[in-house]
Amino acid sequence: MSITPPFTLEEINTEITQAKADMAATRRMVSYSRGSQLQIEREKLAGQQKHFEWLLRFRMSLEGVTGPQSIVSRVPRG
Repeated sequence: MSITPPFTLEEINTEITQAKADMAATRRMVSYSRGSQLQIEREKLAGQQKHFEWLLRFRMSLEGVTGPQSIVSRVPRG
């Protein structure tokens, strides 16, 4: 029995694109904000980054990638 994922790959890619735009907009607001507002925007940016990382991990699971990938090879000596 397989479990149907809550999102399709296309939906996740759309969410990732939106998350990138949201983080860019927040960064622009942080650079121009002053006072206590600056701290609020930084906290908002940290939350957006965590969500973005979750989206990337979810996309990796949909694609069948289970973690960091490495390539084993020999270094040429010459």
